[in-house]
Amino acid sequence: MCKSVADSIDHGIGMFAAEASISVEDETPIFDPADYPEDMHALILECNRRIEEANTKYRVAKYREDMFAKGMKAGMYFCTFDRDENLLTFEFNDETRQMLGYDGLDDLPNAFDSWVKTLVPEERDAIVKLFWDSVRIHRELPDITHATYRMQKKDGSIIWVTGAGRFIRRPDDGSLEIYMGCYRDITAQQELEAYLKIIEAIGRVFNFSMFIDVNDMSYRMISTNPYVEMVPKDPDALQFLRNNVAASVAESFQKNLYAWLDKDKILAALEEHGTTSMEFYSSSAGRWFDGIFMIGDRNEDGSIAHIVYGCQDTTEAKLQSLAQQRKISEFETEIYIDSLSGIRNRKFLDDKLVYEPCEAVVMADIDLFKTINDTVGHQGGDEAIRKVAEVLNRSVRKRDVVLRYGGDEFMMVFFDISKSALEKKLSDLKTELGNVRIDGSPEVRITMSFGGAYGTGLVHQLIKTADQALYESKKTRDTYTLIDMET
Repeated sequence: MCKSVADSIDHGIGMFAAEASISVEDETPIFDPADYPEDMHALILECNRRIEEANTKYRVAKYREDMFAKGMKAGMYFCTFDRDENLLTFEFNDETRQMLGYDGLDDLPNAFDSWVKTLVPEERDAIVKLFWDSVRIHRELPDITHATYRMQKKDGSIIWVTGAGRFIRRPDDGSLEIYMGCYRDITAQQELEAYLKIIEAIGRVFNFSMFIDVNDMSYRMISTNPYVEMVPKDPDALQFLRNNVAASVAESFQKNLYAWLDKDKILAALEEHGTTSMEFYSSSAGRWFDGIFMIGDRNEDGSIAHIVYGCQDTTEAKLQSLAQQRKISEFETEIYIDSLSGIRNRKFLDDKLVYEPCEAVVMADIDLFKTINDTVGHQGGDEAIRKVAEVLNRSVRKRDVVLRYGGDEFMMVFFDISKSALEKKLSDLKTELGNVRIDGSPEVRITMSFGGAYGTGLVHQLIKTADQALYESKKTRDTYTLIDMET
């Protein structure tokens, strides 16, 4: 059962330990009523009551002295119990109130509920349960127990305390007479330990890292590597980083890195985003890296006191990403590229394009395509589709899209183009298509009809208008019709 109490404080509250206590043996002995005549028994019992009261005060004084000797001087609580181990009184000393930011007895009364109020809300039930579990099984516990947990000050701030609690049991029946304890604020110690753990973790993550004082840009190295060790040292952290850039970073990255290593820009980025980073390639190491600035800690006024710089090797992740991109590219080639024309297909439109904002959509198809098939056969028709696709594809910029809509019909999507530029492009395409010939059948002339919808909108919103324009062009063939949706 003792183990279950200790375990309960291990689950997210704090740490629990125990130790043996001093032994108080020089108390005044009480009288045995059997040694006295019966008519004196009432007097003897009253004497025993007063002796027991004096012994209690003596033991409390000795226990307080012992606990203070252990260095637990910051604060104390003190509670008494009747012989049925019901709580009678609970009190704090002034040091406890001061530690928790309260001003006197009226501000933090001597009551068990006052102690409960000082516990962190989300941990309160577990710690109160631990208190009562400890009281319930105190005979199975050592005289002194230790616990480390959090308390909430009057202003709402949280502190870590370590406490020693002492069970004082009645000599005759072993019942709990007094439960007293001392507190010491160890917040600074806890924060230091947490900070050291963070620094240790940074050293494991980054193969080169620094802890930088914002005030004068002095620094302490957390972790380093052979390439950094060869670089000329400088007392200013940013200048030292610039020396590293000059000594080891590929020339194409240097300009951007020099611009990035600016104190004011770094601090502004940290205030807004919490971190700022830049990728670069190290010529000396032959590896890719991410340089990252993070907030180390802040001053009392909230300004940044220290920043951390870390250099993380991203080569393996980058190679893995490139491999994944190749796989995606291969997958997209398989499902989104039309096998006959070599350009994107209708599935790409449906999956990737229909809800993209654009400037213009153009629908086009080959005039009298059935006649071409009848004249030169299906292989000649396939050749016509391939050559038309090639002409259309090289006429657009990299961001724009040409796809085979189906059969001999094509679609062109433009993301940034003026109306006059679009009209010129369609006119030039008419001319260029006039030069396309089917191998072995120079007499077959290929023309196309174009229908365009011009105006900012989602691709699927412009398709219907482009279809209407194409229908108009098909009436005469070898021409284009452009409908301006913004007029």
